[in-house]
Amino acid sequence: MIAVPVGAEPGEIAKQAREWRAQHEREILAEFVEFLAIPNLASDIPNIRRNAEALRAMCEKRGLSTQLLTLEGAPPIVVADLVAPNAKRTIAFYAHYDGQPVEPARWKTDPWKPTMRDAAEADIDWQKAGPLDPELRLYARAAGDDKGPIIAMLAALDVLRATARKPAANIRFVFEGEEEAGSPNLGAYLEKYPEKLRPDAWILCDGPVHQSRRQQLFFGARGITEVDLTVYGPVKGLHDGHYGNWVRNPVVGLAHLINSIRDETGRILIKGFYDEVQPPTAAELEALKRIPNVEPELRREFQIGAVEGDGKPLNELLMLPALNLRGIEAARVGAQASNTIPTEARASIDFRLVPKQTPASVRDLFERHLVAEGCTIVRETPNAETRRAHGNRQSGMGKRIPARAHFA
Repeated sequence: MIAVPVGAEPGEIAKQAREWRAQHEREILAEFVEFLAIPNLASDIPNIRRNAEALRAMCEKRGLSTQLLTLEGAPPIVVADLVAPNAKRTIAFYAHYDGQPVEPARWKTDPWKPTMRDAAEADIDWQKAGPLDPELRLYARAAGDDKGPIIAMLAALDVLRATARKPAANIRFVFEGEEEAGSPNLGAYLEKYPEKLRPDAWILCDGPVHQSRRQQLFFGARGITEVDLTVYGPVKGLHDGHYGNWVRNPVVGLAHLINSIRDETGRILIKGFYDEVQPPTAAELEALKRIPNVEPELRREFQIGAVEGDGKPLNELLMLPALNLRGIEAARVGAQASNTIPTEARASIDFRLVPKQTPASVRDLFERHLVAEGCTIVRETPNAETRRAHGNRQSGMGKRIPARAHFA
């Protein structure tokens, strides 16, 4: 146990916490590695349950009152409470234990076998190494987003216990299991378990360390809504020597649609898109100026010479909505390319939203834009009758914003 003087200043408490962490870092890492080794895709029901049970065990080991909230067909939400004597408020700390889908071919090592690497990306046996360099990195799915913050919170509990300190408010941990899948059941959980999921305040621990490595407290994050867009062409691939210049090419159609919704500076061109956007206040703009300027270092790290935003600084741009084109798929390229007019072209898009914008309002604006661009919106793959009936574009949007585009 580390002795902390009564009435110690925050700086002294932080110093004591760092000392405790340094003394126990290998224990912390061992627990972290064990947790990371459990696959955590939200749709992998057996393994997502293993994650929830592991979390429950880690919390109960620290004396927390823990339960799994359940809904049929949904990953459990782990809730763990630390009750403070005479406390009148409950502060909930949120994180998620599920992770993004994995493409094994893009991983140097197994994503479920955590691997420590140095700055040169050489593998390190951290269990046998000497003092651990803070710049070492542990590679595994969800190591940063979001199992890292979970382990950090549990280690903070260990520091509280080691220093015999008691929080002034009740502390509740809420760990969700399908955030990376869009949290489709979170609303239902909030309705079913209001006594557990309606604390006095939320602190969300799902975000990166600031690039300056300074501690940060943020008061909001941009929301998200997503769209899968398909532009349809002929029902079968056609030789461009016979039909080029006559049959509409869906790849060209998709390229023109994308060009119509966003310019190279990042500005969204959909009519009325910014009408709901509330500009930053003078106080907010002043606060942004106080954030350390990390842009030169980021340009070096990312190896980029130009940025979007029409000259505005990064932090000011984060106050605006954004449209990210996160993927395009159409036919084949390289050695597999053929002289064919393809049957369809697909794009995956996400919108980052700011206060007063809603997924519904963005969906309506986006669909109006498609119609104004000459698209006919369909909700399913168009049949022969639909293909022949519409001579312009037929746009189909997939599972996220309901709606698809087709060139007849």
